[in-house]
Amino acid sequence: MAHLSNENTNARRLEPRLLVYGAIVVLLGTFLLRVSGGLATGTLNFYLKSLGQEGLEVGFVAAGYYATELLLAPVFGAMTDRVGRKVLMAAAPVIGAIALLIYPLTSSIWVLFAIRILEGVSAAAAIPATLGYLSDLTDGSPHRARIMGFYEIVTLLGVTGGGIVLGPLLWSALGTSSYPVLAGVYMLGAIVFWFFLPNIGTRVQKRRDLSDYFKALGNRRLVRFLPAWLSATAVIGLWLVHVQNILSKGKEPIQTSQALVGAFTPAEVSKYLTFFAISFLIGLVFWAERAKHGRRSTPMLYAGGGLLAISISWFFLNHPELGFNLLIPTPLEPVSVWFLLLLIGAFFQAGFTPVALAYLADISEDFPEDRGVVMGLYSIFLAGGNLIGGSLLGGAFVSALQMDGVILLTFLFTLMAFYSVLNIRRASSD
Repeated sequence: MAHLSNENTNARRLEPRLLVYGAIVVLLGTFLLRVSGGLATGTLNFYLKSLGQEGLEVGFVAAGYYATELLLAPVFGAMTDRVGRKVLMAAAPVIGAIALLIYPLTSSIWVLFAIRILEGVSAAAAIPATLGYLSDLTDGSPHRARIMGFYEIVTLLGVTGGGIVLGPLLWSALGTSSYPVLAGVYMLGAIVFWFFLPNIGTRVQKRRDLSDYFKALGNRRLVRFLPAWLSATAVIGLWLVHVQNILSKGKEPIQTSQALVGAFTPAEVSKYLTFFAISFLIGLVFWAERAKHGRRSTPMLYAGGGLLAISISWFFLNHPELGFNLLIPTPLEPVSVWFLLLLIGAFFQAGFTPVALAYLADISEDFPEDRGVVMGLYSIFLAGGNLIGGSLLGGAFVSALQMDGVILLTFLFTLMAFYSVLNIRRASSD
């Protein structure tokens, strides 16, 4: 295996084969962690449903994860510059595995909240370290956008494949017995990072504090980018935390005029969301390749259009009594035109994340000795958006309006993202 003896060696001098090898190890380890984490989130939605928890209660449990990640990501982002990326990348999944082993032991919402806090610690340690490592690995490389795109692909493949597609099926098959299995997957990720990851990151011996983050946040490009990133991650948090819970049937029939609320079994939820996930992942691969060319803001605008299409589609699927639920004949069964528009929206929405991550990596070039700090902002934005969309606003909107709350909040976040991206486009050539 090729390696560099000096960890302070600048990543620009990496041999191509070491660049490829390092990227493959990171992507494999990340995929294992995201599959396990996605499955944990997906099964938790059905666990909470079985306990009769909805809306604000679901948002409360989710808040433990996102608030912890938001608060600790700056700490771990700074630490990764000081102690190196590899230690944190290997330690984080061990913490996640411990958290998952506790799930089958409790049905208390307060204990579940505490478990999510522990999972938040794991995410806060893993994400800044991983992104800092990838930034070091691709420093000066023309393949940065592609590798960052692959990172986002395996991340979302794990989250969507695990949480949306496999989560309902795993819950139906094993229930709470699935969590020890998921803990084992976490440990596989730790093994991959510890034994196979080459040491290439740059260690910075200067101590970091919150002023370093305020300095990074003072960057004008980041300030313009922040509303769009928060909006995109808020939508993801809103959907991951609430949609499966809303769609699935509970112990008692739900009295509502909304067609999508409590309409499906876990297996049916998995089937319909699988189509969404496939369309999204196809779009992710397509837009990750396009991220290498042209202005960064263009795929972001397309993504906003995709979110708008999803909002409109969900509204008409949720209210067939309006009379606009047109059906298109297919060899298997008639398909609603709104469901097809939903899939098209998912394809375009996927364009945001890979280009946004490459954009953040570009900004990190302005802070070469604080790259862990800058890339740690990814985790802060991710946790902050998920906390807003999944817990704070999401819990309130869902409790008041059920699925219509998800639709309305998605639409409002879409407007905010459009405003931010248009501001980026006017202010620079990004």
